[in-house]
Amino acid sequence: MTICRGIAGRRGRSPIGIFLHNDAGSPNANAAFYRSWLQTHSLENGFAHYYVASDSILQAEDDANCAWHCGNLYGNSNYLSIEICQSMGELNTFISNEEKALALAAQKCKQYNIIPSDNTIKLHQEVYATACPHRSTEIHGGSASTKSYFIKRIIELMDSNTQNIQVAQIPANKPTLNTTTNKDPGILFTYAVRAGNKIYPAVTNLNDYAGVPGVAITDVTIKVNKGSVKYRVHIKDGNWLPHVTGYNWNDYNNGYAGNGMIIDAIEVYYTTPADIVKKYGYQKAQYRVSPSGGDYFPWQFDNETINNQDGYAGCFGIAIDRFQLF
Repeated sequence: MTICRGIAGRRGRSPIGIFLHNDAGSPNANAAFYRSWLQTHSLENGFAHYYVASDSILQAEDDANCAWHCGNLYGNSNYLSIEICQSMGELNTFISNEEKALALAAQKCKQYNIIPSDNTIKLHQEVYATACPHRSTEIHGGSASTKSYFIKRIIELMDSNTQNIQVAQIPANKPTLNTTTNKDPGILFTYAVRAGNKIYPAVTNLNDYAGVPGVAITDVTIKVNKGSVKYRVHIKDGNWLPHVTGYNWNDYNNGYAGNGMIIDAIEVYYTTPADIVKKYGYQKAQYRVSPSGGDYFPWQFDNETINNQDGYAGCFGIAIDRFQLF
């Protein structure tokens, strides 16, 4: 039995094509990381059949089952999904992962008699408002050229004598982290916002978003169950406020970030505890915001400024109305 256990339903027929994704994951978001992460997070927030990373390839769901991977019912129901991991990490690592993912796609095309074409090889952004696969399109010069490259390379790999690549699976008798044998919830960020002089309910990880569309956020409070987090906000048409580390609307000094004025950016930094570093490596806060009334800005990792990141989520001068963090 795989990690996702058929939660999205049985397809009942062979897949008709393949979606290729980029995970927007840090250098530590390898197969071992996703093996744990998928077992401690809500699958309703999305998952793919395969996770291709530098350490191995993880199969999270059986090919015969659907997966919630592209935000599109037809795509989720009829296509396999391959996540090319560590897309916010080193370029050479990502390129290697991408090549392995295309080799896996070629293997699956052979297995299910899929002819690579515009209709059978898909990018996430074709069916959903997303930048995914962001790193691939950056490397290959845009969406159209990326898709053409993927199709061409998959055909080349199908015609070659490439051996079947090894895929790691979770054994059927291995208890997952969310069973009664182990109730470790993983790393949980809890966060809430004040907008329009009202404090809105707290959110955990990606169970929802904090805020209300169209209502500008003024203050933010964040906590985490493992390790520690520090954060700060930038006042619209103003400056950054000092970092805070608490989670308490009644603590004006350290319980939340903000001063009651509209903000346009948030910076979050996560410090990983030693036991998690030893087991999984350093983890990062991954977060995003949306401009008031608009679609989300790209994901931000901690305060990184590599790979077109700004070091914060938001855009100076533009009010924000929704916030997500995990």
